[in-house]
Amino acid sequence: MLIDLDVPPAPAPERSRRAIPWRRIRAAAVAAVLLLLGAAAAPPRIASFPRIGGTGGHASTNVLLTPEALYTVQPADGGDGVDLVAQPMRPGGPDWRIETGLSGGPDLRLFRSGPVLVAADATEFRVLDAATGKDVWSPLGPATVTGDRVLLGDSGDDGASLLRLADLATGRILWTRRGAADLAMLDPTGRYLLTLEGLLGAEVRSAADGRVLAHRSVRESIDPDNPLAVLAGDQAYVMGPNTLTALHLPDLTPVWAKPASVLMPRDAVTCGALLCVQGDRGLTGVDPRTGAVRWTADGWHDYAGGVARSLDGRLVLIDPATGRVTRRLGRGQVTDGLLLRAAGDHTEVTDLRTGLVYGTLPRVLPFGCTAAGDLVACQDQGATSVFRIRRGS
Repeated sequence: MLIDLDVPPAPAPERSRRAIPWRRIRAAAVAAVLLLLGAAAAPPRIASFPRIGGTGGHASTNVLLTPEALYTVQPADGGDGVDLVAQPMRPGGPDWRIETGLSGGPDLRLFRSGPVLVAADATEFRVLDAATGKDVWSPLGPATVTGDRVLLGDSGDDGASLLRLADLATGRILWTRRGAADLAMLDPTGRYLLTLEGLLGAEVRSAADGRVLAHRSVRESIDPDNPLAVLAGDQAYVMGPNTLTALHLPDLTPVWAKPASVLMPRDAVTCGALLCVQGDRGLTGVDPRTGAVRWTADGWHDYAGGVARSLDGRLVLIDPATGRVTRRLGRGQVTDGLLLRAAGDHTEVTDLRTGLVYGTLPRVLPFGCTAAGDLVACQDQGATSVFRIRRGS
């Protein structure tokens, strides 16, 4: 066999190469990235809370919501006057309807106190069994509820004015003493009863037996046409047209008297370590020990739990130590730790402190809504609807 060393061997045949679709891979990669980014950026779904009950389209006013029942005042069936209706919100909850002698006007008040429901207007005062709607008792004369007790005005056989303190739940008279009162309130401990009477004097009585512990004239410290006083801590605060006077309990010795920095003080509440005085021009933070003004916040009113409202309905959170606005909440309703705000045709339910949106209430506005636990009741075209909500994320 001859081998020709000068002739190169024939080249091996090339393997067929398959074209790699780079454009397709690039497009698929871009699509995958966009899909991931889109999924990450998609807003969380906001729950629409279910409507679980209400007045079924029937007109209602004076709504009181509890975790067990919805209490409403409704026009009487086929007649004048109003009925009081209880609808269960839990299995076995109150379920009744009664006729009342109440007017159903803006003066009507409904509130629960232990086992009883109180319904009162300018002329009637009824204490009902909250579970059944049956009458428990009704005072014959003027009545002022203070905590779980009620102060009754009456006259003795000799025509002298009498004060009687009764247990609100039962009507049992705890004590009877001579005296009169235009305004009465229990201190936070429940030991002392402060009264203001027609001669512009303040009295402190023992809530246990009605004995007068101290009396002081407040004629120069109070508005004779609109006597106002509040209790906070161990002090009573008497309000005049432009003054605020602090009196120590129970002896009513003056602690301080200072001109209020806002016109016409009309209420005061404890806010942190200070006293927040509400007036016609705004809020004032006052040191309860000295009466020194620590801050003023013009234009803010109706302070409660750190939330203040402006006359045009705007809500803000205020730092009680400085009066500084810490967060602007917009317009809405604050109830039971929730902030309710209108958003188009629904209402957003938000945690007041964190701003977390829990969900929405469909086709209702927030104004006039009230919450109790996991329930929210709102006005719905003159009727009342109840929604079950879920707090938390």
